[in-house]
Amino acid sequence: MPSPVLTSLSAENELPSFPVSLYLAPWVVPISSPVIRDGAVAISNGRILAVGSSSSIQAQFAGARVKNCQGVLLPGLVNAHIHLELSAYHHVPRPAPDETFCDWIRSLLQLRQEGGIEPEDMARAARNMLQQQHDAGVLLLLDIGNILPSPPATIAPAVHLSFLLELLGPTSKAEEQVLARIASLSDSVAATPHASYSTTPGIMTALKQRADRLQHIFSLHVAESADEIELLQSGRGCFRSFLEERGAWENIFPYPGMDGSGSVEYLEHLGLLDANLLCVHCVHVSEKEVQMLAEHGCKVCLCPGSNRFLDVGVAPLEVMLRHQLLPALGTDSIASNEELDLWREMQILREDHPGVVPAAVMAMATLGGAKAMGCEEEFGTLAPGRKAILLNVDSPDLQGVGNGEQLLDTLTGGGRPEKICWIVEA
Repeated sequence: MPSPVLTSLSAENELPSFPVSLYLAPWVVPISSPVIRDGAVAISNGRILAVGSSSSIQAQFAGARVKNCQGVLLPGLVNAHIHLELSAYHHVPRPAPDETFCDWIRSLLQLRQEGGIEPEDMARAARNMLQQQHDAGVLLLLDIGNILPSPPATIAPAVHLSFLLELLGPTSKAEEQVLARIASLSDSVAATPHASYSTTPGIMTALKQRADRLQHIFSLHVAESADEIELLQSGRGCFRSFLEERGAWENIFPYPGMDGSGSVEYLEHLGLLDANLLCVHCVHVSEKEVQMLAEHGCKVCLCPGSNRFLDVGVAPLEVMLRHQLLPALGTDSIASNEELDLWREMQILREDHPGVVPAAVMAMATLGGAKAMGCEEEFGTLAPGRKAILLNVDSPDLQGVGNGEQLLDTLTGGGRPEKICWIVEA
């Protein structure tokens, strides 16, 4: 049976007023519909017009310019959680078996406080990392940082970078200072908190209200380690010691009326759960909490490579998918990951969750990330109306696949393809 054509933007029998380009390939992966063998994508005026079989698309747009591609056409990947300003800190050691998540934080903070890396070196490392992301096929990035960056050098029109200024403040005194800074920020600066253990409820609430007003995503590290859950539930553990060392323990936890709760339940108690919230990591969440996230329309971003590096556990992906949550994927920073490569993140996810179908993993790396960043009407799928930015990948392994299922298995489980190039039509 021939592959169906996704409905064109133009009305039936009405020709587009702009020139049309057709990109043909042995495989097209729209994400929003099944894989198409011998497929094509029609583009005009910077937008996708139609996606379908090569024969039907060429018949629909007779006379259009035709470009034959090798391998696979698919949407650009989305890295929904990265810390570009930490790109120079690749030498933070992996925690030893007898060390905690807090020990890794101490190592990172010590390196930053020692000040051995010059600002220009940090900026250069961030630019290099951004270029690496582009070269690996990443279209959208959500960058989190503690320092407002200079405008990044233009890498290519295929890179769309969003930045969130991350604010911390674990004490009432720090809260006063942070709230004053929030009030002084220009509306052009999007700001977000770090995590429940490092940011007071007052700061998180103020930042959430501001994010809602400015209509930007509200990203938060959630349930990354078991140490975080221990702090919230009992007020004990390595995070209490960590805060006490810095004179920042104010006996906030366990939060009144919240004994035995997890990180998501804590956020729900503060009234922060809604479709504008992006919960990053979500390793130590219960099924009840996953259901709460789904019911409130919250977004989730998983960082399997970072979780493996830090040995904090594996997120319950199967439970999330069962509750109709499609997480995004992120790399986190080079300080907590051996390599910042979304193809590797998909590979690790497949290893950690062998029962999850490859199509879901591919959707996480594209559509899931676009939804997490509120850009699914522009990116994340190859469908009519989306921006005409396509990824063309190829490798010997891909040339030998026999069907769509095998193709997705190779794309998500075989690591980075040998050939990655962009197709961009303005």
